[in-house]
Amino acid sequence: MKKLHLTRFAAMATVALMGSTAAWAGTGVGFSWDEEFGKLTLFSTDNSAIEITASDVENLDKSDFGMGISTIKVERGATPASFITLMLPATVNVEDGDGVIAAYVPTGYHTGVHTLDFSETDVIEANTPYLVETDPSSVSSVITFKKLGSSYTIQPTGDNEHSTTLDNSCWTFTGSYAKKTWETAPSNVYGYAATAGDDYNAGQFVKVGNNVTLPPLRAYLTCTRKGLAKSSVEEVSKDLPDVINVRLLGKSGETLSIGKMNTRTGEIQMQDRYYDLKGRKLNGKPQNKIMYVNKKVIKH
Repeated sequence: MKKLHLTRFAAMATVALMGSTAAWAGTGVGFSWDEEFGKLTLFSTDNSAIEITASDVENLDKSDFGMGISTIKVERGATPASFITLMLPATVNVEDGDGVIAAYVPTGYHTGVHTLDFSETDVIEANTPYLVETDPSSVSSVITFKKLGSSYTIQPTGDNEHSTTLDNSCWTFTGSYAKKTWETAPSNVYGYAATAGDDYNAGQFVKVGNNVTLPPLRAYLTCTRKGLAKSSVEEVSKDLPDVINVRLLGKSGETLSIGKMNTRTGEIQMQDRYYDLKGRKLNGKPQNKIMYVNKKVIKH
């Protein structure tokens, strides 16, 4: 697997004059902010870590215009895929996101059928990794969250990594504010590819190979088997299933869709469940013009 190439964004302080009022743009490590417009920009394709300290937070909360940070922009470097991983230093509502459809947090793993559950949530909590569904047709290389009439509470990034560990399983979903680099292929790590390579596509979870890097603000999946008495990469790899089923659950616990995530390529292929007008599950997509999908009537 080839190394993912990153684009470095250089953030520089600027001064803009509007009449007699000076509007300042500040910079930090891996981010910049504009007081005048209350905008925080996170450079997720930068080679350096995104470091927001308590002192930075104090500066971000201050504004001569009294706005605080009402807009958070994430520079992705390319139009995101339909499903991406994301971690932010602020709590935002999914509906705040331009072109953001839904957000999911891992909630369980079923060993017998190798199924990883991701449950839908209305809120993306600060310093927590998520699987996020976007609309590529309406999202550019910049993902924007905007809070009208108020401001976001920015949190210090603290440690570079923040994890969600699934109970009673080996799986951990970890978000990182720093670039991750694996010089030698680990046996149990699956990273998110921000750009396409020779043998994988953009937006896929790809089993980490040699000399692979992962940009900031993404998340990766790890299986750590406690007490596993195996040392070689080949043996541990064989111990993991080739395919992990991915199940998206709605906010009420209903199944939205079921797909498969191949742990070698990481590709998520969602498969909708179809029902007839009496609510009976069908084996495939019906040919009639009206159907039930997840027990909701739609036309096609």
